Amino acid sequence: MREFVEPETRFSELYEFANNRISSLGFLNLDFLGNVGHSIEKNREDRVFADAHNHLEIASVPFFTFEPHIREANGVWGFKHENIYYFDDNGDLAEL
Repeated sequence: MREFVEPETRFSELYEFANNRISSLGFLNLDFLGNVGHSIEKNREDRVFADAHNHLEIASVPFFTFEPHIREANGVWGFKHENIYYFDDNGDLAEL
């Protein structure tokens, strides 16, 4: 993901990229809202999601998560790990 995302990347493109990688590696996306992350906001209802329908550029928000919830296609247990990212003054993706 870190090699794919640039400031101009759209949330929908990140979603497509992530889901292609998830399925090509034999996993399923388990997220109940159907996304792979969201913006960090003061109010939960203001979140912008990384889903198929959000065509905003990722750099339009100051911070965002990447947190696919996955499990092996024939597995029993899922896994979710959340990282928070932002673009630094040089436009490079950085992790908090």
